[in-house]
Amino acid sequence: MNDILIITKKELREMFRDKRVRFNAFIMPIFLIMLMVQLFGFIYSAAAGATKATVYFVDSTGVAGKEMNQTVLSNAVDHGGLSIRTVPSVEAGVKLIQDEKAKLVLALLPPTTDGQVRVEAYYDPKQQMGNLALTGVQQALAEANKQNLMQTLQEKSIPATAAEHIKLIPKKVQVGGVGAGEIIVAMLPYMIVLFAFSGGMSMAADLVSGEKDKNTLETLLITPVGRNQIVLGKFFALAAVCFLSSTSCLVGMVLASVLKLPGSQMMFKDGFGVTPLAAGTIILVLLPLVAFFASVLIAISSYAKNPREAQTYLAIVNFIVIMPAIFSQVIGLTDLGSKLWINAIPVLNSANNIRAALLGKTDWTAVGITVFVSAVLAAIAIRTAVFLFNREQVLVRV
Repeated sequence: MNDILIITKKELREMFRDKRVRFNAFIMPIFLIMLMVQLFGFIYSAAAGATKATVYFVDSTGVAGKEMNQTVLSNAVDHGGLSIRTVPSVEAGVKLIQDEKAKLVLALLPPTTDGQVRVEAYYDPKQQMGNLALTGVQQALAEANKQNLMQTLQEKSIPATAAEHIKLIPKKVQVGGVGAGEIIVAMLPYMIVLFAFSGGMSMAADLVSGEKDKNTLETLLITPVGRNQIVLGKFFALAAVCFLSSTSCLVGMVLASVLKLPGSQMMFKDGFGVTPLAAGTIILVLLPLVAFFASVLIAISSYAKNPREAQTYLAIVNFIVIMPAIFSQVIGLTDLGSKLWINAIPVLNSANNIRAALLGKTDWTAVGITVFVSAVLAAIAIRTAVFLFNREQVLVRV
């Protein structure tokens, strides 16, 4: 055990001396999370403001000159916070949309025989900002129509409830404990799992195949330390870096919240969500996962004849890891997150349980299955890494 500890300390010293390791495993996750907080905060703020965009208005029929219609449009503009500009014709408005200078153009049609005013809304359905602006106008006009109806009912001494015979009253139900906002829940599990693997991948190729390339592996093997102790020492060092790299995402999120970076108010409006229970659950799920990742990385480095070959294998495995991690971002749109069999799928099970912990909905049965599956896979991968390192082919460079 003392030999394993000596090798672990040696590897950790070498890893922390490497600027690439320090940057890729620790600085990059913190920087990327803080950057994403600002970016997503800006995007969501812009999307919220898109419903209050500038709308171009065509009045070629003279309908808007009538007092009632002008009042309705005025109320819609006031309610929606819309800014109105005029264009001489529908063709001119459509040309602005085609040139991407306008998101929405409104054109009034002559009133119907019963006095209804119709408004044509021209927009590009493939342009997200145009869809958001249209939604804003629809909400504003709906509110204006409602106010007009209430006024009419009041004039005729009809109860206001007559306009809404069935009224829906939403009631929020608290499920689980305090949770994070939807943006954090969608982003953080993916980033934690991703950096648990990529944080260790940055130096995995150097652990064994790199030592072959530098002709230092033979020197290490002739020491009194056994091969099993050497590979286990390398494993524990790499697992520690993988774990610290993944938890650096939480550090980045905390810094973004404490420093009140631009966009952080939008991101954390529903709370940070990382309670002590959630943090403990995340760590519990991560420990066997990083053990699995570290052992796989060691096995690949032991099998590869040189760092270039190792990098090729690592790129393939990285893609395999990323796919279930990406799916974890959208699993909340389905009912699959609550299915127990999901917890038998490697990587996805860990990301899903981290997501549940952030939502304050930790399911200990699911956590137990996930930890068991990851631990079994880690044991198999560690055994494989030890086997590959003990082969005489581990010294082959070509």
